[in-house]
Amino acid sequence: MLTPDQLAHCADDILKLYSQLEEEIVRDVARRISKTGIITETGKLQLNAMQELGTLNSDILSSLSKYTDKTDEQLQKLFEDAAVTATEYDNEIYRANGLNPKSIKVSATQMQTLEAGYKKTSDDLSNLTRTTAVTSQTSFINACTLAEMKAESGAFSPQQAIVDAIKQVASEGAFVLYESGHRDRLDVAIRRNVMTGIGQTTGEICLANARELDCDLMEITAHAGARPSHASWQGQIVSLSGKKGYLSLSDIGYGTGDGFKGWNCRHDWFPYFEGSTRMYSEKDLKELDAENIEFPDGSMHTLYEAEQYQRALERRIRQTKRTLAACDEALNNLSNEETLKNLQKEFNWHSKKLKRQESELNAFCEKTGLLPDNSRTQVSGFGKSTSQKAVWVNKRQKMNAAANSAIRNTGKVLSFNPNASFKIVIDGYDDKVLSGLSKASRKVAELGGKDGLEHLSLINLVTGEEEYFDVGSEQFVGGSELFKFLSENPDKKYAFIHNHNEDGYFSERDLTTLLTTDNISVFAAIRIDGVCYVTEKTETLKNISFWDKLFPDEINSLNKKYRDGIITAGERTRMREEIIVDGLLKKFTKGLIELE
Repeated sequence: MLTPDQLAHCADDILKLYSQLEEEIVRDVARRISKTGIITETGKLQLNAMQELGTLNSDILSSLSKYTDKTDEQLQKLFEDAAVTATEYDNEIYRANGLNPKSIKVSATQMQTLEAGYKKTSDDLSNLTRTTAVTSQTSFINACTLAEMKAESGAFSPQQAIVDAIKQVASEGAFVLYESGHRDRLDVAIRRNVMTGIGQTTGEICLANARELDCDLMEITAHAGARPSHASWQGQIVSLSGKKGYLSLSDIGYGTGDGFKGWNCRHDWFPYFEGSTRMYSEKDLKELDAENIEFPDGSMHTLYEAEQYQRALERRIRQTKRTLAACDEALNNLSNEETLKNLQKEFNWHSKKLKRQESELNAFCEKTGLLPDNSRTQVSGFGKSTSQKAVWVNKRQKMNAAANSAIRNTGKVLSFNPNASFKIVIDGYDDKVLSGLSKASRKVAELGGKDGLEHLSLINLVTGEEEYFDVGSEQFVGGSELFKFLSENPDKKYAFIHNHNEDGYFSERDLTTLLTTDNISVFAAIRIDGVCYVTEKTETLKNISFWDKLFPDEINSLNKKYRDGIITAGERTRMREEIIVDGLLKKFTKGLIELE
């Protein structure tokens, strides 16, 4: 016997491989669409699409071959482990009842059943995934054709048509095609095929073992959230011979697609001897179907309904991650500025959408007590690079919101004078100081653009003069010499002006420098894309030296998760930075300005 949880997660590792395959396909198609460029004449996109079609098919088949080889090895081990686990559980029951069952490794019948089950599942996987090359070609052509029609209609610009095509293929992802013409998402088909194959194979092995040992009765496992049609017989006793007083094989739909051991069935069975204690009482079974799960809106549902809703939330997250990955791939292969701009907007919007969806899923799981199933939301090819881009886009959105809120609430506005490049205007400072800030900003931005390093200029907030200058590395500037200089000038107030060579805003190091130095009152970071973030230290934060005093509850909770083994040291560091950066920005950021 295998438990419902073992069956539910038996395909997880294999699914990760095929998630990587789907990601490769989506990125491949997005890259080819982006290579078509701007549509300048009727038929150009269609012509380019046809030129790409042949290599697309061969590249997908090559990827399929690579992942099929990896899958075969994992699949064979999975079947062997599942069969050993299932038979050993049953054999313990047989031994306890005076019987002498054979180990699966010395039973020719059981080994033949195992080999046949593995081969069938492997062949089905191969046949299903081979159709992915066809469906991906169709998806590519359909997207390109629709883009051409949009552009020719005049209702859409060629650039927007390209962006829409990329979004379309990302939304669809990879599909498998059945002989009936029905299509399924690749991950759905893989999970169903593997889980059903494992379940049917171990079920047949257990059945053969029971018949060999002349055991007529089998008890069916039960789990919360079972399909209504399965809930009627789960946890019950089945007679293999059809003995009266028990369920028969036909009663549970054994051998049918929607019955016991059918598609996606998580139930199994194990030997039962009259007089033995049942695994599930009638009270236990009734409680499995109770409407005792409260949704965030206050409504009550069964666990089955809650799990189905959770699956829907997880599907939306996977789709958004595919869209982000496709946009990321296209952004790396586009040259047209207008298309790049449009696609970047899509990436930014879907980054925010992903955070909303993840928050909704987390809130739902927290409210209902369900555990997030990372295997269902993970798109393995949605790697660290793309993921980090989405995280930082979301952080920048938070930065903008925090800055705008601070401006409205405090009345201290940082503004940009569009008639003079790098002109910084801050209420409360005279022209000579603002001139010094603007001059320093131009200087560090220009130098950073030439050598790719960060540069630092300290401006006296009384005289407007530069009193300290330093050149750092590609990632930071300001070390022991800076702090020595500041300690030697304790009565002066400075503006810390430096450039960033990435698109982030204030780093934890920046914020540490600002809050732990008494004589730095203004802090500015000029980004490589021409955005300048400026902040002033508020009175309430001037004497704060330790982060934990600022956010004690959040930091203590994080440290406890680390001590309990819930998160790794790396995750603690990343999450701690998010708490610090997001929290401090809300506390003291006064605004931002765009430099033209």
